[in-house]
Amino acid sequence: MTTSAKTSAKKMLMSDLMQTVGILPILILIVAVFGFIAPNFFTESNLLNITRQASINIVLAAGMTFIILTGGIDLSVGSILGTTAVAAMVVSLSP
Repeated sequence: MTTSAKTSAKKMLMSDLMQTVGILPILILIVAVFGFIAPNFFTESNLLNITRQASINIVLAAGMTFIILTGGIDLSVGSILGTTAVAAMVVSLSP
């Protein structure tokens, strides 16, 4: 087996592994590192805060799942979310 064939087989194996396992091991590693660095990471209030901050993206992802499944892919959702966030910040800062 040549060197290029070995590298190609190695890339194929890594690609198959990432498709099978996904990003879950990386997520577990990140959570473990943050838990080790910050002792307050696994507290109830911090986990609730993380969930609260991610809730907007979760709702958008759930809605986009149905749009993508029906074949009507719309890539403007991110820009609408950004514009809405800026408008909400401006409104909340005005007296």
